[in-house]
Amino acid sequence: MKKLHLSFLSLPIFWFAGQAMQAIAAPQPCQEGNIAPTNLMTKASNHFTVTALEQKPLLGHLGQPLGKIITIAGVVRQGELGAKASPREVLSVEVVNDRPLAQPVTIEFNLFVTAQVAKPVLGRSFKYVGYETGGFTGVPQEAFKFVPAVATTGHRFNTYFQVLQEELDVVKTKSDLAQFDNRRVQVIGRYVSHSRPAPAITSSLDFKGTYTTANIVLEDGTEIPIYPTYLKQSLRSPEEVKTYDGKIVKVVGQINLDREQKLNPNQQTTLTTFDGIWQYTPFPPKE
Repeated sequence: MKKLHLSFLSLPIFWFAGQAMQAIAAPQPCQEGNIAPTNLMTKASNHFTVTALEQKPLLGHLGQPLGKIITIAGVVRQGELGAKASPREVLSVEVVNDRPLAQPVTIEFNLFVTAQVAKPVLGRSFKYVGYETGGFTGVPQEAFKFVPAVATTGHRFNTYFQVLQEELDVVKTKSDLAQFDNRRVQVIGRYVSHSRPAPAITSSLDFKGTYTTANIVLEDGTEIPIYPTYLKQSLRSPEEVKTYDGKIVKVVGQINLDREQKLNPNQQTTLTTFDGIWQYTPFPPKE
């Protein structure tokens, strides 16, 4: 019997009496890190690989891929991050992209560093544009075999909602005032300050100097005072006036038609809450 050995596709082939027979390749030993993980290895080890994460979106607690821009709505609640953690505000999300959830999802949040968004208030409803993202937090317990222990949480993956924008109605002209009366809005206009002696109703024994208030002047000339002038909250700080006086700003707060005839004969619409102020920079329209 004549035997001829050939090498083809890395599998040995033997010829016996004119018939070809392919040898069965035996499993070769391998070391972790020397080869790329395969789907079979992933299933066998029950591990989710970084490569798989890069190739397929990871769904978050809100049912949408991490990093996808979405709109959420719900109520600000109080939650705890751990057994010894202090209570803090969290978002109880009830609606995602205008679709109600079967049950609310509680998630932590973070305001993007350049976002013009007022800090969420406990018990207040919200509507935010942003995205769910996350990463690993805490320290593996085994790490303290090598370094002194510190107070921390266990090593785990955690997600939170990155807030980019608050969805609010915009007030730019007088016609918007009646439409959005008694609602939280964003008022766009020019910040104009006024200084005069302190009114008797707002003055106090320890107040010295002139009393400075401010109005937001809309594009049609309508003026909206920041708080009624008979309330002490109408006093604006020197820092605020220096920063914004004469500039176009965005103010977030609730507007109300002041019906106090004796104190405000003109019955102006005023800002009765003041959640935040920023210099206004219009962004390009959404595509």
